Amino acid sequence: QLLLLLLLLLFVHVTRSGFIASSNRIYRPSSIATGLEAQTMEQENNKSLKMKLGVTDVPINKDKVTAKPWIIGHRGALYDELENTIPAFQKCLDLGCEGIELDVFWLEEDNSLIVFHGGGTDQNPGDLTDYCIHQDGRSILDCKTYPQTQKLLFNPDWPEFGCPPERVRGATIPRLDEVFNLIKGTNIIVKIELKGEGCTLPVLDLVHKMDMLHQCHFSSFDHTRIALIRKLHPQRNPDGSHKYKTGALFDTVPSDFLQQAQAIGASEVHLRYDTCTKERVQQIHNAGMGTMAWLRGPVGMKRDCQEHYLDVGNEDFAMYETLMLTGVQQLCCNRPDVLRQYLKQFD
Repeated sequence: QLLLLLLLLLFVHVTRSGFIASSNRIYRPSSIATGLEAQTMEQENNKSLKMKLGVTDVPINKDKVTAKPWIIGHRGALYDELENTIPAFQKCLDLGCEGIELDVFWLEEDNSLIVFHGGGTDQNPGDLTDYCIHQDGRSILDCKTYPQTQKLLFNPDWPEFGCPPERVRGATIPRLDEVFNLIKGTNIIVKIELKGEGCTLPVLDLVHKMDMLHQCHFSSFDHTRIALIRKLHPQRNPDGSHKYKTGALFDTVPSDFLQQAQAIGASEVHLRYDTCTKERVQQIHNAGMGTMAWLRGPVGMKRDCQEHYLDVGNEDFAMYETLMLTGVQQLCCNRPDVLRQYLKQFD
């Protein structure tokens, strides 16, 4: 009986000590974990954004925070107003964001620069299917002039639009010069993604015409576009920084991403949020370039937080804290109001 009692006590001790839980509910197997338990824990770790970005063991110490990341409104404040519209950008001004991000296409026939995202891929952007009503199979570039774009009706049922349906109905596509008029003379920066074919030189012409260079940064997934800007404008400020700020956008990150960014003279590297690791951020800063993490649209972010990253919510405090811990300098986010609220603790 004594032997049985000792065996029972040993079993209880082993059961209680088999796993050690962190505050983030990420579990690490002890030496006695079974193969099934280890497999389960590996799956949970694989679904941790903190683990993926390499910041699991670095809690934020408020006393050591010397710089807060810039808040960049991704297509404006797209959960309040329709993305890439004047009201969405106005909301970012009202929130005190450091910048806004927008997408630009060039309509050659009337030399219009329009602010629009659309569906499709980064290689073939501007698809109107689902984005607008009765436009299946058409592209924004099928609109030859700016007045034609004003006849498009945005689809209030499109799930990529994060704002309430009533903010979608009646919304219109703005021109880039209208956005410039909104922000001119403020402290806000505009991150211009060169989305459409042939838009680089017209964008530069407008920036010069309206004297907006000090408020404009240029970016693209098509690195030839920002390479052209650097070729045309290699000028530097007295501190050595580029006068024309350019950002090399990456979705997936190749092994030579840093060399690619340096080869085109990029001022910054813009990484998708879940590839913006602490190690990569440090490498970019060591190379003398700035950093920005960009978040996906509403549908992609919702799916990521339901299926891939279970230790954070959909752009909640936990997600923003995780990204801040990487050391990234700018966050291009969909919920600038939430990020502003989170950062108040560091004021």
